[in-house]
Amino acid sequence: MLVTFTSSESGTMLMFAEVARPFLKAMGKDCGAKGVITQAEMPAAIAAIERYLKTLPAPKTNADTEEENPDRPRISPAQRAWPLLDMLMRTLKSKKESHIVWEASADFSGEDDAPRAA
Repeated sequence: MLVTFTSSESGTMLMFAEVARPFLKAMGKDCGAKGVITQAEMPAAIAAIERYLKTLPAPKTNADTEEENPDRPRISPAQRAWPLLDMLMRTLKSKKESHIVWEASADFSGEDDAPRAA
């Protein structure tokens, strides 16, 4: 399932639900079919994603795996988080009352390791 993130300031971005889920949960957000990140929440959201990324083990290289296609590039969680972090930072720097909304075809609150924001 795809999740569409739309910033009032920087446009639209798509992310697979299984990729978006740990980032939203780290921010303390429920992974409902629709949600919002207000400008007031953005500094804490950025910090929460960065803290979450620091808790993850170092990414494996292709040489560390036994995949059928070792030439396929590996994408780290930090690389996957960058578009969302960039959207958060750009929206935060803009005028007051800017926001980011997300929308998916259904709730995507499946289980994963992501910690909830305190």
